Amino acid sequence: MHSLTAVIPALVTLASLLAAPQVASAQAPRGQHILAGRVIDTAGAPLADARVTLPVLGRAIVTRADGRFSFASLAPGTYTISVVRVGMAPHVERVSVGDAPHALEIRMRPVRVQLAAVQVTATPGATAARESPQPTAVLEGPELRIAQGAALGETLEQVPGIRSLSMTTGIGKPVIRGMTHYRVVTLDDGQRTETQAWGHDHSPNVETATAERVEVIKGPASVLYGSDALGGVINVVAPEVPEAIDVPAFVRGRVTSAYSHNVRGADATLLVEGARGGSGARAAVTMRGSGDMRTPAGTLHNTTNGATALEAAIAHRGSWGSLEARATGRDERIEIFDDPRANPGYTGFQRIATHRASLTMTMPLAAGRLHATGGHERNFRREFADAAASQADLGLFVSNWTATAQLHHAPLGALTGTIGTSAMTSDFENRGTETLIPSSGTRNVAVYVFEQLDHGRVRTTAGIRYDYRTLATEGHAGIGVPAQRRHFSAVTGSVGTLIRLSGPVALVANVARGFRAPAAPDLFANGFHEGTRAFERGNPSLGVETSINTELGLRVTRSDLTAELTGFVNHVSDYIYLRPFGTGARAFDSLQVVQGNARLTGVEGAVQYHPHDLVTLHMAGDYVRGDNTTSGVPLTFIPPLRVMYGGRVQSRRTSGLVRQPYLSLGGETNARQRRLDPSDVGTAGYTILNAGAGFARVVPRGLFTIDLSIRNLLDTRYRSFMSRYKEFALGPGRSVVLKASTTL
Repeated sequence: MHSLTAVIPALVTLASLLAAPQVASAQAPRGQHILAGRVIDTAGAPLADARVTLPVLGRAIVTRADGRFSFASLAPGTYTISVVRVGMAPHVERVSVGDAPHALEIRMRPVRVQLAAVQVTATPGATAARESPQPTAVLEGPELRIAQGAALGETLEQVPGIRSLSMTTGIGKPVIRGMTHYRVVTLDDGQRTETQAWGHDHSPNVETATAERVEVIKGPASVLYGSDALGGVINVVAPEVPEAIDVPAFVRGRVTSAYSHNVRGADATLLVEGARGGSGARAAVTMRGSGDMRTPAGTLHNTTNGATALEAAIAHRGSWGSLEARATGRDERIEIFDDPRANPGYTGFQRIATHRASLTMTMPLAAGRLHATGGHERNFRREFADAAASQADLGLFVSNWTATAQLHHAPLGALTGTIGTSAMTSDFENRGTETLIPSSGTRNVAVYVFEQLDHGRVRTTAGIRYDYRTLATEGHAGIGVPAQRRHFSAVTGSVGTLIRLSGPVALVANVARGFRAPAAPDLFANGFHEGTRAFERGNPSLGVETSINTELGLRVTRSDLTAELTGFVNHVSDYIYLRPFGTGARAFDSLQVVQGNARLTGVEGAVQYHPHDLVTLHMAGDYVRGDNTTSGVPLTFIPPLRVMYGGRVQSRRTSGLVRQPYLSLGGETNARQRRLDPSDVGTAGYTILNAGAGFARVVPRGLFTIDLSIRNLLDTRYRSFMSRYKEFALGPGRSVVLKASTTL
């Protein structure tokens, strides 16, 4: 059961906001600073309804009819300001606020392509998403709303370079450029999650239903995120807790719901938030349930799942800085499908409870800014052998504490940057009738520096980091693991540059070193893993895994076209992987952790073209080649070549009962994976078609939207190479999903 204590503070704050009189907030006290300005188009006409944001402060306001905006109660310093408006190219710039009044005039140019404005994951501070030297994908707005799935991998799998390693309707692990498990770091609104990512069935336990956007770093990011960020980082970014410093107090809400006919499943989210002056709060609840998944060949029994998620946040902002507290909880019940030939009538399932809390403070310090965050996470994963079981066979409990502190120094000419430190403790213990790995404790400390230099057409970023980690266990005689303590350390670094060539073209190059310290399951596992239905055996002699990734990319950004093409080579030393052993009936019945060297090379690209105001055409693709250079065989679970394509017709009508109606049709073609580990099983290539339609309608408090999507339109029979069921089950059949959202 969820602890309601996580939600009560936000509900109390919301109640006080409801009782507050709806009056305009007072003017900023004398001595506090104001940032004001006007947003106009290329002809000088004012632009109303543009959203102006100060990302580092979590403050946002909408321009008035005359295009003007104003932020009061600011401390002196340098800020990134972001401006977005439908039909206009996003505008991002750095501004300095001092004793003298500061007034901006922001000129926006019209575009047919809608671009993400900012990202906060690839760099310590907010920057324009297309201006980051590191390949960064941002899923937000209608695209995120339509892509929303029960698992994080399912939500992101249409992003070039990302796949989903799936087991059932509630399990989808993101795979970035052929890397997953402990090579991808997942963040819940910036808070690192440590929810036992080692099993195929251990999907990231992060709710995306209330997310404002999902940001993805593709490639090593260990300088900012330490161990495990060899393949990339995924940050599920929550909406900022609202404030009303510059507007009257308010309370608002949103309800979203969806129904999927394939799994006979529904989900719904209720979000309520409000603010008065510098104080604000948000509370949300999401409930999701589904039946068994259906394929063109029939129903896969024992694939139902259900989840309930709660979120609460409160914050206060002023000229002194900001303080925010956030708590989330997610309880899931996921059934695990198994080979009906080997285990007919299998009814095993998992129960997963994840609770997080964090406290974040931002305050001016000298001419810079201090940002500090502390967080706690509890993840309890129980795996049951059958539906009638009252006690878990495996009970895996982990408690994590994390802390980070970043000093964003004042700009030194064109140089901006951050000095940071982080610490983490993670304690694991067994709470089941069987033991797969012994109880253990992990400790990690790190220091790092990350700098950014802008000089004319060139932006350069560089960083260096040192990590020290210990992992200790008291051992377990029953599985033959003695008490021991391991020590690991690593130095990582990165250098990236973006060169704006003539016109809309930019050249991007990066070199980065990442690392991964062995985790307790890698070192000490010795038993049957109920969730993956496989025997797993660790290797206590493992060392630190490191990588050197080099990539080169080209980006084009025009008013009617965006395009990006990136190639990469990632050399991994002491690559940790699971190697099948024994004579099991299936390819991955028995798995041994071993270590060798690997090389991953690949290319990914995407293009979006608007030949007309009403028409959008898009195409994207990705390919990864993974080789175990020690044994001379391909790596397992490397996705095959994929090409995605489609078109969309959407009216830009912004008046009347129905606004911006659209129709879309697209497809996805996956090639046959012919490069296989000798123990792996290949699948045939396939093509599936998808379609969609929707519209928006104005309601008294905002917008009501309807989205209808159909995946696998023709009910095609196929087997996904990235499915753990590929040996004995088809992929999902036709799925019609209806989604509705309205503001309150």
